Amino acid sequence: MGRKTSQQCCRNSSKMIVNSLVLSALLTFVNKATATNTQRVVEIAGINTSNVTIWDCPSTTSPDLSQSMIQTAMNDFAYTFYTEKDVKRAFERYVASNYVQHNPSIPDGRDAAVKILSPLFGSKENTFEIARVMVGPEYTTIHIRAGGANDSLTNVFDVYRTKGSCIVEHWDCLQAMEKNTTSHHPYF
Repeated sequence: MGRKTSQQCCRNSSKMIVNSLVLSALLTFVNKATATNTQRVVEIAGINTSNVTIWDCPSTTSPDLSQSMIQTAMNDFAYTFYTEKDVKRAFERYVASNYVQHNPSIPDGRDAAVKILSPLFGSKENTFEIARVMVGPEYTTIHIRAGGANDSLTNVFDVYRTKGSCIVEHWDCLQAMEKNTTSHHPYF
């Protein structure tokens, strides 16, 4: 009872192969697809996408890179963003248009970040000195000494979640730097 014929098994296998081929094609296409169109195609293929985010990454990024290539890309992002203070170029080259922003003062998305951060980074009184760029397979942390008005200094940790060389999510932690500390090696 309930035993499948070879014809039924082949039909189920064919359906699985078609779904697998559609998913494979989508994964190849995912870097350039918009979430809405990709979502529709995936739903038609019968694949559950409720917990999947399709990142709209720049064409200059790649999801499949070695650790050393991701390190090179994140070093370039850090240099362009913090040292050259070219927010627009850094974000257009490495940040997904629909990236998630956890800083409560900045909305989600690449364009919103560029709009808010460009004046901050464009100011001559604001300085950003990269202390280190720490890259793992999914997260990059950039440790920065930020200077501002009235000679104020801030210890900054920017944490980015990445898909290869594409930045898809951001968190930050800022700490005012005290001039008099007990530690002989504070902050950096």
